Amino acid sequence: MRKSSWRTTLVKGSTSAIGVAVLGGSLLAAIPSLSGAADDLSEAAARTLESKISLLADPESREPVSYQPIVVTEREANSYFKFRGSEFLPPALHNPQISIAPEKLTARALVNFDELGEFGAKTDDWGAKFLALVFKGQQEVVATGKLETSKGQGTVTLDSMTVGDTSIPPAFVNFLVRNYLERKYKIDLSKPFDLPPHVTRIEVGSGRATFYRGPGK
Repeated sequence: MRKSSWRTTLVKGSTSAIGVAVLGGSLLAAIPSLSGAADDLSEAAARTLESKISLLADPESREPVSYQPIVVTEREANSYFKFRGSEFLPPALHNPQISIAPEKLTARALVNFDELGEFGAKTDDWGAKFLALVFKGQQEVVATGKLETSKGQGTVTLDSMTVGDTSIPPAFVNFLVRNYLERKYKIDLSKPFDLPPHVTRIEVGSGRATFYRGPGK
């Protein structure tokens, strides 16, 4: 798989959650603040994550001793969103951030729904246009979910979402996920997805995610 296409798979947990947030739906949870402050983000940290993505995306066989775990930190992920996010995130989504904690993933972003509507009109994106009718102005969108992995596959469970002070009903979230997000991004959150090459499982802890690897996947 090409690096560019696998990058989308690698950040699927985060971008799908942020994508769900943009859609009014639900992604990676509502906590008062993220441990990775914006002042800590850097181009160097974004490059560090890029190098880790390259390692994870490498399909070549290796000696077992070389399959060391790869740790991705919140700071690296948020730096990547800040300095690389414009390459794969909608233009109406600003300052996306992710928080990693045991049993919970959190994503938040400022979404300009007026800008999202203009984007939808230009691209004939019905989901973006629909959300711009429901929500107005710039609002913070926060979503929560859980990542579970084993035997080279993972699942993302989307739990809750808020837009500004409004809690989004689960039925509305499910409608958007089923009829828009899964079709647009070619993912089915109801089914397990393949982890990166040689990754057997991902363990999430306080401020970091550890990718465990091995030749037996």
